Order: sequence, then structure tokens, then C-alpha cells
Amino acid sequence: MTAVLLFGLPVLFALGVPIAFGLGLATTFALLFGGSVPLIVVPQRVFTSLDSFPIMAVLLFMLAGSIMDEGGMARRIISFAGALLGQFRASLAMIAVGATMLISGVSGSGTADTAAVGSVMIPAMMKRGYERRFVTAIQAAAGALGPIIPPSIIMVVLGSVTNTSIGQLFIGGIIPGIIIGGFLMIVCYVHARRGGAAYEATETFSWSRVWTTFWQAIPGLGMAILVLGGILTGVFTATESAVMGVVYGFVIGLWVYRELRLSQIPRMLVEAACRSAIILIIIGTAGLFGWLVANLQIPTVVARFLQDHSANWIVFMILVNALLLLLGMFMESIAVIIILMPILYPVAQSFGIDLLHFGVVVSVNLSIGLVTPPYGATLFVACSIAKMSIREVTPALLPSIFVMIIAQALITFIPPLTTWLPRLFIP
Repeated sequence: MTAVLLFGLPVLFALGVPIAFGLGLATTFALLFGGSVPLIVVPQRVFTSLDSFPIMAVLLFMLAGSIMDEGGMARRIISFAGALLGQFRASLAMIAVGATMLISGVSGSGTADTAAVGSVMIPAMMKRGYERRFVTAIQAAAGALGPIIPPSIIMVVLGSVTNTSIGQLFIGGIIPGIIIGGFLMIVCYVHARRGGAAYEATETFSWSRVWTTFWQAIPGLGMAILVLGGILTGVFTATESAVMGVVYGFVIGLWVYRELRLSQIPRMLVEAACRSAIILIIIGTAGLFGWLVANLQIPTVVARFLQDHSANWIVFMILVNALLLLLGMFMESIAVIIILMPILYPVAQSFGIDLLHFGVVVSVNLSIGLVTPPYGATLFVACSIAKMSIREVTPALLPSIFVMIIAQALITFIPPLTTWLPRLFIP
């Protein structure tokens, strides 16, 4: 049964079977050939994997992202970021990064953030004369901030799988998100130094414009304040805060900005449900796979191997980072979490690693996987907007991926960067 499971999965992936169906088929074949477990377990375990209150937040954050985009909030937040950063060289690229950081406080989805900001900023940067490959690469890299800066769908799933406080994970992602965003802005500036006149500042700084755009963006930014504030104060759980974010977004879009129409709501609900269904299918089949892996005691073998080959927590974290970066290139992050976290969390605990810190490190690692080819979700979105192939964009991605890995190293080996803020607000 173990051989069928472990060898069947790579074969199915090599044949091009989608990850969700590959996980389900590999597990079903293993049970079928093993003969000791009835196949009725398959639908039961899939359902059990989805029977979780926190996972409801996935659909709600997806819907919040759609409301933010179509209700006029995204456009006003981009204008505010432009007022803050427009005086710098490579200002449009910095605005793309800064606006994505601000919008990341609403949707929790890297692909949604990339689409919302990229649909505005990629054409604007190309019209200005920015290099097409650089434009696409920097927007894809900025999109990876979505699951790091709270709220985060990755952290919702991670928290529900490992019983870690989702609220603490959310707050733990704030400083790492700011660090990575700052590093990406440095990449923008360095690129602009050799990019020519196209990268000159687009406008002079004006406090009046900052104030005007900030005032216009306040209702949109209020959604992020409501979501995070509710969690910080203990008024809402992560799922309840997502509900409040959706309700607030509808109110702002319909009656404050007046750019959202009642006729748009059914379509938005269907689109959010369809996008969420993709994630939920992966969660369900990955949960089935993880259940069989646990029953075959594979986690115990892997844990013993890691403990035997890791002299201390530093070596262990280096191995984990390398493993997750590799898997993030080929697998959906949700599937990686559900399969590996029940294995890695006990080992991390045995080395005395703070589990909150470990959870944020995992989330950041898997977020980098959203950018890396061949399975980079934000890269797909940015390339589709810019009408470029992944092969063309990949060389331009290397500086961004490099600084993200440097930031990940800092986050990994300086635990207070992830633990100080959450413990300050949520003891």
C-alpha cells in the first residue's frame, strides 16, 4: 500500500493529472490494492477534511477580494499608493508593490491581489516604457505578499490543520510582509538605475494629494482595519472577521463609492464560489492523502530521519526551507500544508521551535512558491495580463526571488520578527 501511494502520486503528476485529482486517485488506488480498508472511507475522509469552521473563511475572503476590486476600493488604494511613492525613481513599480501590500490586508489571496493591482498597474507601466518582462515579474512577486500580510487563506488552512491560533499567525505575518515588500522596492530601484528615462519619477510629492487620496481610500482601507481590528481585540474569530469584511465591502461598494450594483452580486457570488471550490477540492483530497500517510506511519519515519540528520534547530530549519521551496515550485500550497504539517510540526516542537514562528516561516515559504515557475499562481495571473509566456518572464524573476529568499532567511533565524507583534497583541 505504501509503495502504491508514494510511487503512484509522482506518476500521476508526471502524466499531467491535476494535483487535487492526483492526490485522490493515488490514495484510492493504494486503498484498493491494499484491500484492508473499504473504499467508503474515501468520501468520508474528504468530507471530514472539509468539515471545519475556519475553512469557511476561504470563500469569504475570496468574495471580499472581488468586492474590493469591483466596488472601487482597489482603484482608490492604488491612487493613495501613487501619491506616497510617485516621487521616486521606478515609482510605478513601487506603487504596484505598495498597492499590493495595502490590498493584501483585505483578500488573503495572492492571485486576487495580483489581478486587482496588475490589471491597472501592468498596462500603466508598459505604457510608460518599463521593460515588459520586469513589469510582469515584479507584479507577480508583489502578489506573493497576499498570503503573508493578513488576512491569509494559507494561514487559515495552516491554523485549522495544526490548531495554531489563526489570529496570531495573521499578526505574525505583518513584519515579514513589510520586510519582503521593502526588499522588492529595492529591486525596483536597482533595476531603474540602469533602465533609462522611462523610470524617472512620474510626479512631485504633494501633501495635499496624499491627503486627498488617503481620504478617498479610507473607506476601502477600513475593511482591512475592521478585519484585523476584530481579531486583535478578540471581538471576531478569523472566520467571523471575514464575514464582517464582506458585509462592510458590500456597504461601501453599494452606498459609499456607489460603483457596485445589485445586479453584479450574483455573478460575484458564483465566481467566488468557483474559485473557492478549486481550493476546497484540494483541501479535501489532500486531507484524504494525509490521513492515509498518517495511518501508514510515514510521518514517524520522516520525523526520525529529520531528527537523526539535524544536529540542531538551525539545520532542521534549513532543511525545511529547502524542502518547502522545492515543493512550492510544483505543488499547490494548500496541499503541501495538509500533507506535511502533521509531519513537520511535531518535529519542530521537539527541537524547541516556537510553533507560531514555524507557522509563519512555512507560510512565507509557500508564498514564495506562488512566484516560482513552473507552478506559480501569481506568475500565471501576471503573465496573462501582460500577455507574456512564463519562459520569457523567468529570467526577470530571479532578482525578486533572490531577495525574497534573503528575507526568508532573516525571518527564519530571527524569530522575534514573527513572534513579537502577535504576543504583544494576543498574549
